[in-house]
Amino acid sequence: MQNIYLTFEFDRIKESIDQYAKTELGREYIANLVMFDNPNAMSEALLDLSEMMSCIIRFGPFPILTSANALKLIELAKKTALLTPRDLELIAEDVLTSQQISKHLNKLSDDYSRIKLIGSTFKDLTNLEREIHRVITPSLTISDNATPELKEIRRKIKKEEMVLEQKVTSLSFTYSKYLNDDNATIRDGHFVLPVKTVEKSKVPGIIYDVSDSGATTFIEPMEIVQLNNNLTSLKVEENEEIRKILRQLTALVLLQEDEIIHNNKIIASFDFLQAKSNYAGEINGEIAMFSKEQVVDLLNARHPLINKEKVVANSYHLDNDKRILIISGPNAGGKTVSLKTVGLLVMMNQCGLAIPVNKATLGYFNNIYIDIGDNQSLSDNLSTFSAHMSHLAEIIDVVKEKDLVLLDELGTGTDPNEGEALAYSITRFLDSKKVLAMISSHFGALKELAFLSEHLENSSMIFDEEHLAPTYRFKMGAPGHSYAIDVASRYNISSKILDDAKEYLKTKDNSETNQLMEVLVKKVDEANKLQDELNRKEKQLEKQSRDLAAQELLLKQRREDLLKSVNIEKEQIIENAKKEINYIISQLSNTDLKLHEVIELKKQLDELHDKVEEVEFNEEIEVDDYVQIPSLSIEGRVSRLKGNKAHIMADNGLSFDVEVNKLHKIPKPQIIKKARKTDYDIALNTKVGIELNIIGLHVEEAMNKVIKYLDDVRLKHLSTVRIIHGFGSGALRKAVHTYLDKQKDLTYRLGGENEGGGGATVITFK
Repeated sequence: MQNIYLTFEFDRIKESIDQYAKTELGREYIANLVMFDNPNAMSEALLDLSEMMSCIIRFGPFPILTSANALKLIELAKKTALLTPRDLELIAEDVLTSQQISKHLNKLSDDYSRIKLIGSTFKDLTNLEREIHRVITPSLTISDNATPELKEIRRKIKKEEMVLEQKVTSLSFTYSKYLNDDNATIRDGHFVLPVKTVEKSKVPGIIYDVSDSGATTFIEPMEIVQLNNNLTSLKVEENEEIRKILRQLTALVLLQEDEIIHNNKIIASFDFLQAKSNYAGEINGEIAMFSKEQVVDLLNARHPLINKEKVVANSYHLDNDKRILIISGPNAGGKTVSLKTVGLLVMMNQCGLAIPVNKATLGYFNNIYIDIGDNQSLSDNLSTFSAHMSHLAEIIDVVKEKDLVLLDELGTGTDPNEGEALAYSITRFLDSKKVLAMISSHFGALKELAFLSEHLENSSMIFDEEHLAPTYRFKMGAPGHSYAIDVASRYNISSKILDDAKEYLKTKDNSETNQLMEVLVKKVDEANKLQDELNRKEKQLEKQSRDLAAQELLLKQRREDLLKSVNIEKEQIIENAKKEINYIISQLSNTDLKLHEVIELKKQLDELHDKVEEVEFNEEIEVDDYVQIPSLSIEGRVSRLKGNKAHIMADNGLSFDVEVNKLHKIPKPQIIKKARKTDYDIALNTKVGIELNIIGLHVEEAMNKVIKYLDDVRLKHLSTVRIIHGFGSGALRKAVHTYLDKQKDLTYRLGGENEGGGGATVITFK
């Protein structure tokens, strides 16, 4: 039986997902991705994925940079009882990652209960992380303060090295005339002098090495032998103390191995979900609706492994009413691609992945059986037809209801009449088993069966008859032609041969059936065209209705906003006038005005509201004059005059018909040209973050990003930034530091405890 994962090239899907993974264990989950063996597990996985896709859109990606496989580290610790500083750093980084994920989860609303539940079981390993980082430095060495014993040993080493260096300097001066170089060097951990070989007897000591040319002999003078021995002894003590410290840390890790592995798996789960979500974004994928019934309903389905610019989207539908699709049409017209698209999308859905469709509803299929492509088996000495029959025999033996069957060119590779008979019988058998199936075929008998059978449906790949070229578009409800004779005519086959072939078809026994088939196809085509036209007009009317409703809503909103603005302006004018009159009255309070005169003044104030709207102007207004409508506080241009009315085009895009005597002429507004932005302005507007992540990039690509990033940082005058290069092989860190060493306007250091440790470099500009 054909391997569906191999036939559908599922490994390429996993490779695409893997490029988004950040953790070792997450990549293992992707590598082991297969279909779920029950619908409940599939549904749970799709619900998790749906939440993650939404979560990333609303709250951004999860803070996962890297994570080693903790199980492997624990197994190593059990075997050797000694983890390296790098191993311990990886375990500590996992603790920090779990803390960052927990903080990220705290930002989520209760809508993301499934995602939050996954992270709710993180174990608190803060004390372990602190102990590791107390001992292990960012440069993955052991801190002097790890133990009092180590601190004392290193103090002695520094003291011995100082004494030794002073003695070596003195001896270099003493024996300078016998030396090839003024500087001492180190051989096998011992300070030695580069003595001229011809003068080696003049420098008493132990010979450690001779240069390739033989001109220089490296001698450890007797005066420093004991000092070198003392230093070597201290280094041995240092190494023993370091091993003791690492053994203690390893034991501490093993005491909490279950919690470490548990957290590691949760981080990997988030990484796995995030990688699947990012892949869904890459293919514009959607989560299929789950149906308990047998159904395949795919709207605008696209094969994810075909170039986005070239892939043709098609819709497919199968259910209990129409269980089997017969796909006909020309060779190389896309029949096989349709089978593979449906099969792969069903498989992806049952692996818990989003699929490239606009909308989908899918049931769960216990098995997917296929016979697709060239099945000729040289190793088994089987012909193409024999291989087909072998696969079909296996399928027929085991196929049951709630299975999906995909058969390509059923019955080909043998005598056409016998092949057609077999195809006819196999199709009827599958119908009796109540399976969902898609079968590609050129046989007329299958097309006829689809017309007559209740549960079969004809479909075809549309062919461009004018240009005699495939369109790769799928159409339900109508069978297709093979167009063999028409296509042959394009390749200069003799017209006599083509005419003879056409005459043969006319006189063939089943010509009446073929004619009936052509009539039915024509009728179906006409019905489909009418339906397409109705659908098109319906969509057009719906769009026009939506547009009109939107315009009506916009005009209503504009009118309400305008009325609100006018009323506010009017009330403000009235209020200001009242304040002014009140002020005048207060100023006149000490005059000889009679009380009734003051009351009359207040009465005039109350009448001011009506007078504001009655202000008139006697100005000559002409077309193209710029005017103001004081009552509305609006300015605009006069576009036309009609009687005592003027049509005003306001600056805000609205238009008004206003009486001329309500208009006040104003100067034409000046148009100020905006200055063109310089490259420097554009550069200053560039968004520059305070950190740059180059993990996973090649050295050359990473350095191009680093150089451009630092230039942008200088333009933005940022003082401190961080470059995240990770641990890895150390190549990225070395390349970054080599470049930074050449920059005179900055200093740098490895990241601190909360700055990414040795996996990051902090840069400070002078």
